[in-house]
Amino acid sequence: EMLETKYPGYAQEAFGSLSDNVNRTNRAKSFQGTPLTVSNAMAVTLNNALEKIPVPLLIGSNAWVLSGQLTKSGKPILANDTHIGFAQPAVWYEAALSYPGFSFYGHHIAGVPFGVLGNNTFCAWGITMFENDDMDFYREKTDPNDSTKILFGTALEEDEESDFTSIPMEIREEVIKVKDEKEFRLTVRTTPHGPVLNGLAEGVEGSDPISLWWTFLQQPVGLIKSFYNLNHAGSLEEARIAVSGIAAPGLNIVYADTLGNIAWWAAGRLPVRTEDQILRSRRFLDGAAGNDEHNEFYPFDKNPQAINPPWGYLHSGNNQPDSVDGVLYPGYYYPIDRAGRIEDLIRLKKDWTAEEVIRMQLDNVSITAPLAAKEMAGLTGEKTLSEILNNWNGAHGPDDNGPSVYYNMLSQIIYLAMADEIGADVVKQLVATSVPKGWITNFIKNDSSRWWDNVKTSEKETRQDIFKKAAERTLVNLRVTCGIEPSDWKWNKVHTLKHAHPLGAVKMLDQIFSVGPFPVPGGNEVINNLMFDLDTAGVFEVKSGPALRKVHDLTDLKSGWTVSPTGQSGVLGSPFYGGEGKLFAEGGVREMNLKGKPDQGRVLRLIPTVEK
Repeated sequence: EMLETKYPGYAQEAFGSLSDNVNRTNRAKSFQGTPLTVSNAMAVTLNNALEKIPVPLLIGSNAWVLSGQLTKSGKPILANDTHIGFAQPAVWYEAALSYPGFSFYGHHIAGVPFGVLGNNTFCAWGITMFENDDMDFYREKTDPNDSTKILFGTALEEDEESDFTSIPMEIREEVIKVKDEKEFRLTVRTTPHGPVLNGLAEGVEGSDPISLWWTFLQQPVGLIKSFYNLNHAGSLEEARIAVSGIAAPGLNIVYADTLGNIAWWAAGRLPVRTEDQILRSRRFLDGAAGNDEHNEFYPFDKNPQAINPPWGYLHSGNNQPDSVDGVLYPGYYYPIDRAGRIEDLIRLKKDWTAEEVIRMQLDNVSITAPLAAKEMAGLTGEKTLSEILNNWNGAHGPDDNGPSVYYNMLSQIIYLAMADEIGADVVKQLVATSVPKGWITNFIKNDSSRWWDNVKTSEKETRQDIFKKAAERTLVNLRVTCGIEPSDWKWNKVHTLKHAHPLGAVKMLDQIFSVGPFPVPGGNEVINNLMFDLDTAGVFEVKSGPALRKVHDLTDLKSGWTVSPTGQSGVLGSPFYGGEGKLFAEGGVREMNLKGKPDQGRVLRLIPTVEK
């Protein structure tokens, strides 16, 4: 709204036409939508707040499962790598639990007392983020006679007099204790739609309240009970019932069992939206009119899902599922890059082994980036860069120079094109989200885009002007960060991974507590999804990616392979502190300790005492 007011047509042109994400397995399609827009100040404030949160954020993930008809063993094989912001200690903690009649091995996360993903003696499962849109912003209307109340009514024709009811907001005070400082008091106002952001988040402008509706706050969440039941599932139906209890956040559950069943469920409570609400799902809704309410939720059997498909595989790369009964559920889905590549590779074979699936998790070829690279190549005006971009096949190997050139060029192009309209800070926030990933190729190809002209100059700049200037800056960056010769422009020189410890914010403690950095292959939206922000400095430090990798062959659920980015220990001085950092960076795995044997004789015994 802010951008459209100042520069009409810009937002729709850049973000309104996402690429078609159709793929056969779960019939994924892109949703044609317009992004929710807020003020520059709010965008920057929210992003800065997220960067300061000490808890790594869940971002995406890959998961796929092959039925026995596609494996050498004749039993399903399941793979999962969860994409989360990297940190030290590592996000996931492995644990085995067994007692008479029950055995479970899985990965746990702080705050959840049961394994979020793992296996028992009957089934195994993995997760990815569904990325469904489970939030809406409402622009409320304040009662002119009482600022503590909002108006709510029924939408009427323009020539009719509206009939509104005045509803009091719930008002409470939150007290936040701050060590060695004065306690912080926060007044929280809540409408029937949810908490009011005005006064809490900078950049929420205007006198009318903006409230946040979120499924998580509106429905019984059910996560804890669902994971407990999934841990104990002894049949496909018990697993389905367990998954159906998840309300928010939305998750894709990819499943396999020893009977040979495979399944995928998109879990989450999905609100029934009108066609108009779907089209406006990324804009502010009208809190007063009464026609933008979410009064119903679809039953779970209307969620996207598949069980034992005839083609023999299922996968999720956070891509949009197909419509259900003609309805496409809106969301912030990722483009087809990872999902499409996963499907392309799966279809190459019908005798997969676990070892081959493990290698597949390390695949680093992009199926879309070369398209944008070739478009750039024709307009750089620089022979060496053009040749590299033209010949690049999308591989992100450590010695490849294609990604070094491509991401430098792409970063420069986006900032040169957009910073004059929305400011460099907002561009930085934008490229840190999933939003640009779906429109990059179309944007690069659009010779007539409004964005190419710099609105702050009297001349009219063209796409070729922007590309040539980007090429000049790219050459400077590459020569500074990598070396003079094109053979020096290796990806592993500018693409590195460091697992930052919170105490590493103190410079002298960083080398003691943080793990790394390690040069790594992979990149944005390849299967080995070691993600970074586009940055005109020409250095692409990994900020998130696989917080674990795991592969199960259902031939024997007592065998499995996994790796943690840094290992189990968060205790400095432990021989296991950061112990898997190099193994992870180099793409290695280890066997899961499914048989419960203690490592190197190190056993912690918890012995209950009986009071006399």
